[in-house]
Amino acid sequence: MNRTLMYKVLLSFVLILSSITAGVIKPEDAKKYRDILVVSGNRSSYYTLKGESLVYKVKGPQRIKIYSRAVLTSKKAKSKSYGYEIQLNGNTPLQVNHQQKLSKGVKAPEHPNHYYTKATQDYISIPAGVNEVILRPKKRSGPVLIRMLEDKQAPKGKKQRIDALSESAPVKLIANNKSLSYYTLFKNHPLYVTLEGPANLEVTSRLGFDPQMGREEDYRLQVLDNGKVKGTYYFSTGRSEETSVKDQNAVVPGKWRSCDVKLGKGMHEIKLRLLDEDRQVFIKLNRITGN
Repeated sequence: MNRTLMYKVLLSFVLILSSITAGVIKPEDAKKYRDILVVSGNRSSYYTLKGESLVYKVKGPQRIKIYSRAVLTSKKAKSKSYGYEIQLNGNTPLQVNHQQKLSKGVKAPEHPNHYYTKATQDYISIPAGVNEVILRPKKRSGPVLIRMLEDKQAPKGKKQRIDALSESAPVKLIANNKSLSYYTLFKNHPLYVTLEGPANLEVTSRLGFDPQMGREEDYRLQVLDNGKVKGTYYFSTGRSEETSVKDQNAVVPGKWRSCDVKLGKGMHEIKLRLLDEDRQVFIKLNRITGN
């Protein structure tokens, strides 16, 4: 093998390896929708959601992280509201709505007269197998730039149960003859936690199934850190056959779903919100430290 051919082979291998390790998930016909943003001096690939849907094939189980930014044609506007739909495997689409401030550190080499909001982060849990994820634009939202990443790594270390500030006393969930305390979360009754970083906050959640609910239901949790939205988490779950709620015979807990929130140094005032009306979610919190 001559040196030129060997160089090409090695270059191809490096490019393939870098694309895998980077964890970026590309939509079908990626080149058609691709746009480059320079964020704080670093070039990143985004994909434009406007007029047509973005279709992804995602292998699970895993969690994906979706960064989204709205496009502005003038920097006079200090913020922008925007949204899109997420559909997983043909299920009922999830409605995503955000209001985000203008970012001063984002540029697009091909669109020097465009401006962009700060990125919002949405998280979706993906089941096992090959899944179809479709992102659909909303007519009145305007163009939205999307960057989808794998989010496989769960934090490791020692777990310590932490308490939250809640308007109501914890309830008991019974599983395998063991009793565990959970907080009840409603839309208009958030939970608050104060803790010092660096640390990871693990949020374990179970949807409370009322008799009129279907076999599988969706719900959304939002985490705010010192008043700023840290991420919005979208979950789909079914009824748990092994778990019950003490003194609430009509309510069946869903299978547990969890997310972890990485926190930097300093004090953190965490607010947990349920974004869905007429639902209750049971919450358990752990702090994870060390390796």
